[in-house]
Parts: sequence; structure tokens; C-alpha cells
Amino acid sequence: MASPVPTPVPNAARSRSVFGYAVAFFLHTAVVYGCAIRLSPWLVYHWFGWVAPILHVSVNVPAGDWPPGDWYLQHLELATIVPALIVGYINVTRLLPSSFGVARSASVAIWAGVIPAVVLICKMMLYEGHSSVLYSSPTAAIAYFLDIQKRMPTRTNLFASDAVRVVAQMTVTAPFYSGVAYSLGALASRYGLATKLFLFERHNGSSTPPES
Repeated sequence: MASPVPTPVPNAARSRSVFGYAVAFFLHTAVVYGCAIRLSPWLVYHWFGWVAPILHVSVNVPAGDWPPGDWYLQHLELATIVPALIVGYINVTRLLPSSFGVARSASVAIWAGVIPAVVLICKMMLYEGHSSVLYSSPTAAIAYFLDIQKRMPTRTNLFASDAVRVVAQMTVTAPFYSGVAYSLGALASRYGLATKLFLFERHNGSSTPPES
């Protein structure tokens, strides 16, 4: 018996599909940058400002360091990776109505870390540093972006650290960490990792001991 001839996909439908995936890709990329540049500092600020006092959690923030920028820089990886991992697992495009024309497949969200990674690589390649040969080496470029500064410049101490380097790490390095975490969260969401872990723990917790 002859196999049925596949129905050709109209050009208009194919164009809408490509457009939907492109919109989804840039939407996920925007969410990655939003997590790194907006959400993470916002969470740190409100943790020290609201949550910690309510829960009576002792915080070690030096006087005059408010918002707690030093803590944020010293925990930049944690502050950017954890929120992006959760947001990536949620996959924001699934919350949008289908009428928006945005592809809601988790496979698009997996690639959300591409642009932040490319930006970081380009910044490292273009990094010149000081006139010294030591500072113009590739190792110095990596350290400039990945060796996070420990102090945030403030109004009272503008020279606590290199302000330009701090800005670069907050706008280039942090989105890179956020993009990697977001992609991993989307990958875990695609395979339903949280559901499988929950069912596994529930199955083990409900197991009855063997009869004697």
C-alpha cells in the first residue's frame, strides 16, 4: 500500500513559524538580560531591606553599604544563576496566549544564553587593558570579566574598585551566568525534571516495608 503523500506546508504558515521562533528567541534573550541586570539586584535589595528584617535574620553589611552592593558582587554567581534557573524552568513563553504568535516550545529557550555568551567572547577579544604586555594577554581579559570585584563604588568611596570594570561585570558577565542558568532551566523544563524528581521522591516515600 502506497504511503500517503505529505501535505506541503504553505509558505505563509512556514513564515509565521519562523517569525514565532525568532520572536521567542529574542524574548528569551531579553528575559535573560532582565534577570541579570534587573531581577537579581532587585531580589538582593529586597532581601536585605524587607525579608531579612521580618525574619529577624542577621545580616553582615558594612555601614554605608546600602543597597548591599558588596554582598551582591561577592555573590554575583549565586545571585544571577539561581533566579535565572527558576525563570528558565518556568519558560515565560508558555504563559503567553497563542494569539501572540510566539513559539512556546522549550527548545527555543535552551538557546537563550547564546547572545550573552557571544557578547562576553567579543568583549574579551576586544579587551586591550593597559599598555603592559601582561595586561594585554588573553588571561588578563578573562580575569577582567570573570574575576569579580569585591567592592562596589559608592558616593562616599568612588575609588573602592574599578567602576568601569564593575559595570562590565554587571552588564556582560552577569548576563552570561544568567544565560547559562536560564538555558539549563529550560532544558530541565523540557524533560520535566522537577516532575520526575517529585514523582520519584513520592514513590520512595510511599513504599511500604516488606512483610515479614
